[in-house]
Amino acid sequence: MSTIIEQIALFSKTGSKRFVSFNDGLNIITGDSKTGKSALIEIIDYCLFSSRSSVPVGKITEFTDLFVVIYKINDFFIVIGRPAPNTGNMQKAYIKIETDHKKIKDIQFEYFDDIALKPIKNDVQSEFEELLGLSLKKLESDYENFGKLSIRDTVSFLFQHQNLIANKHTLFYRFDDLVKRKRVIQALPVLLGVADGEYYQLVKLIKDTEKKIKVEEKILERIEQKKTDQIESIRDQIQIYYSILDLTLEENLTLNELKKIGLNLPIPSKILNNQTKTFTKISQLENEREILYVERNEIESALSSFQSNSDDSLEYAKHLHQANAKQKYNNASLGLTCPLCDNSVTHLNDKINKLNRSRENLIKELTKINTFSKDSTQIIEKLRSDRKKITNKIKRISNNLEIITKENTDIDEIKSKRESIIHKKGVLETTIKHLLESNDKSKYNSELTSLKEQLFSLNKQFLKYKNLNQFKVETELFIKKEMDRIANKLDFEEELKPIDFQFNIDDFSFYHKHKSEKIRLDEMGSGANWLACHLSLFLAFLHLSCSHNKSIIPNILILDQPSQVYFPRTAKKNEITDQEELQQYDENIKQVINILKVLNEEIELIYKNYGIKSQIIVLEHAKEQEFEKYILKDWIKAEEGGLI
Repeated sequence: MSTIIEQIALFSKTGSKRFVSFNDGLNIITGDSKTGKSALIEIIDYCLFSSRSSVPVGKITEFTDLFVVIYKINDFFIVIGRPAPNTGNMQKAYIKIETDHKKIKDIQFEYFDDIALKPIKNDVQSEFEELLGLSLKKLESDYENFGKLSIRDTVSFLFQHQNLIANKHTLFYRFDDLVKRKRVIQALPVLLGVADGEYYQLVKLIKDTEKKIKVEEKILERIEQKKTDQIESIRDQIQIYYSILDLTLEENLTLNELKKIGLNLPIPSKILNNQTKTFTKISQLENEREILYVERNEIESALSSFQSNSDDSLEYAKHLHQANAKQKYNNASLGLTCPLCDNSVTHLNDKINKLNRSRENLIKELTKINTFSKDSTQIIEKLRSDRKKITNKIKRISNNLEIITKENTDIDEIKSKRESIIHKKGVLETTIKHLLESNDKSKYNSELTSLKEQLFSLNKQFLKYKNLNQFKVETELFIKKEMDRIANKLDFEEELKPIDFQFNIDDFSFYHKHKSEKIRLDEMGSGANWLACHLSLFLAFLHLSCSHNKSIIPNILILDQPSQVYFPRTAKKNEITDQEELQQYDENIKQVINILKVLNEEIELIYKNYGIKSQIIVLEHAKEQEFEKYILKDWIKAEEGGLI
């Protein structure tokens, strides 16, 4: 995709306009200092949605109400208008697409009257980026989330300010921000169109899956190592429980036998060895009281029926007959036996039989209720009397139980001990079950198989992308070849030749390899060398971007005063009187002319190789006739030249 700048325009509140139009290829703006040349970079940066404005405060900011940059993308134009910060609307912008060049060639302030001023974030900027082909929602790499990728991630490849173009400490614009630096480096494959959002999601999923596979494999290794100790571990757990019950575990049991025992531990008997006859007595009293509770409930039910509706007495009697036929308070064939000696408890059984006979008599009486349906007073009184007698019996039994329990505190201890043993049984069974499950290889083998299948599927999807290791090798070789070739045409010290530049795209580090020694940029010791490194690297990136047809990096490079290495102070030749200085001046002029010549050659070479006419804008003091045709503006202060 070809993206260049068509025009920069500034409008005042009254609609007055200042503008510069550009062409593809080499564009040179020359002139005196403080005429607004360097401000053009800041205006472009501002209209590429910078969060702040770095346009120099002064005439330009006092004049301008609206900054406009028109971008040409292939065969259409995008108009971006951004209000100046002093308007209070710098978080909003205008955007419009045009296909007719005539509509924007002489653009006026009124052009924006019919365009909505919209928020930049998530609106104007997103629309602009989608037109460039940048639709990645977020950038994730190596488990880091850098947020949504944006056009702001391309500006480091577009600008070389006058304080940067020959800087010996840094190469890229705004790389002093470490977060921005890392983000741009990670984003390079996406910006060049080699990868996209799905690529990074796949990378993350593959890494996550590979980690999980390693974990599962380690677990299986540990299980295999612990297999010989498994029998003893389970045996030890079972023996803990058996010792509480005074039981002995057989020797030489197999793993399956231990499993069976461990998951079905014996329950402690209801009456333990240290229970007393008192506990037996308590059990008998509790059973007797339970029978009385049942009898009293029957009487209360009958009373309730009589009192609520005497007309239902016949139906109630019928139900009593049915209940009498179907149920018994106690099975006559079943007697109480002593839990210790298994002998019949005669005196208690006699009492139970007596209660049964009383119950039967009561039922017979109640079933006759139909004969007294008109007057049930006597029956109700009889039921109340029986209920009272039973309640008194229950109270006596409860009092006896309370006295016996207070006198024999060992009962609670016995119950507590049994409950404690049952609790330990549950804990030990759970422990043994966990031990068996944690050493169950089948579970982990199944998970491992599933993860490997998932990894295979992810790797299959990944095949449609270029391997980034291959991309790294190819890209670094591409940049090296271009840098070496271009730097050999520039003013680079003979002592450091042959040129062997090395650039690492993993961290954007750069050095020159000379006689097996790595020479960093700040060790090259010459402004001309630093300039040659900057120019060759950024021209190499321009080649790289144009070589990828899906790249969304605009094929623009803006260089601010590359001649400053040779002309640290502006001087005119006719003002120099010293012969030696004149010779040096002429030599410097040759180097500046050579720089412009190289820039033009690289533009033509890119067009020849990739069919894209890139755009290089040079903001310069020097003005030479040889490049007159490339000079768009010559701003001379004395002639009131300048952006404003």
